[in-house]
Amino acid sequence: MKLNNILVPTDFSKFSDKAVESAFLIAAQYNAKITLLHSILLFHEEGDNGLQLHEYSEYIKEKENDSRQLLKAHSDSAEEHGVKLETKVLRGFSAADSILEFVKENPVDLVVMGTHGRTGLKKWVYGSVAEKVVRLSPVPVLTTHYFEKPFRIDKILVPVDFSDYSKNAVEYAKELANRFDAELVYLHSIYNEFHPSYFAGGAETLLSLDPKLKDRSMTRLKEFAGNKHKSTCLILEGSAYHNIVDYADNNEIDLIVMATRGLTGLDHYLIGSTTERVVRLAKTPVLTIERTN
Repeated sequence: MKLNNILVPTDFSKFSDKAVESAFLIAAQYNAKITLLHSILLFHEEGDNGLQLHEYSEYIKEKENDSRQLLKAHSDSAEEHGVKLETKVLRGFSAADSILEFVKENPVDLVVMGTHGRTGLKKWVYGSVAEKVVRLSPVPVLTTHYFEKPFRIDKILVPVDFSDYSKNAVEYAKELANRFDAELVYLHSIYNEFHPSYFAGGAETLLSLDPKLKDRSMTRLKEFAGNKHKSTCLILEGSAYHNIVDYADNNEIDLIVMATRGLTGLDHYLIGSTTERVVRLAKTPVLTIERTN
């Protein structure tokens, strides 16, 4: 797994600061360079209303200078972690588009970003930024919420639906487990309910229709897991995103690693997909992996 360049978009909120902290930990393990990126949104910044064109140009230049100073404030922390740090300030009309364009035009192996930004309305606007980046990024994206405890990777949850997409996420999780000496928990969900039209045949649940489904699923899950890492395999009934979020929140999971698409390959494009719901609802950092060709 190549991990030489990590991009960390920031809006200077506490959520972004937590993402920076997480990125430093990973970069130190892989000897990777971090690029801190701040996007100045034209005609969207606070205080830019009612300015004349020449005034607005000066205002944006001041914002750029202020942003560069705020980015450089992370230099000491980077030095403490032994991490090479670069900073970038861009202008744009959309934070998500600026991030995705930077990823497209530069050697980026991982994006690390907060799921929320500054308080009030912008908090939710930035949340949608993270979701769009997760949905469209060609490289893995680690999203973090704000949490008090230091970021660590001791226990990794890996949801598996047996697709090629989740297979790629499994391999990524195994590499991280090697680096951080972490425990892996593989989770497959069986949605046990189905349409009432099946009831006429005497079956009210998927498992009553196919009693051996759990056993077959466990066999496949163990094949995905292999035997080279300390791991646990779980089969749970219910909706995938509920199972993932609940298990992570209640079992001291430090990181969730999952694919951006599922069995159909279409989930990537659907608002409200399992992955997006997990990113939105989980308190645990989520690393989303796109399938590699």
